[in-house]
Amino acid sequence: MNLNIVLAVICDAVALVGAFCVVFQIYQMTVIDATARGLKHPKFWGVFAMNGNNSSGLLMYLIGRRKYPIINMSENNAKELEKRKKSAGVGLVFLAIGVIGIICTTLI
Repeated sequence: MNLNIVLAVICDAVALVGAFCVVFQIYQMTVIDATARGLKHPKFWGVFAMNGNNSSGLLMYLIGRRKYPIINMSENNAKELEKRKKSAGVGLVFLAIGVIGIICTTLI
């Protein structure tokens, strides 16, 4: 088996794990934020924010939430939100490394 193919598959897996991690963290952060702002159906907003072409759902959520100030954000929710932000950053790093690896294995 060719080494390039094996490296490409590994990089694909790393990029896929990173993408799933980022999408899940966006969902969780949106649910926490929508709950703190008192929006109805926070899980719907989470699903709406994590899908769509070019992150259009996330942009629509961010624009629509401006009308609703944060009503009740507990300290635990604030800490959870910060943890989710860091996890999303780690997911983005995995995604970037995977994509760079895919490009390098394709070019070689």
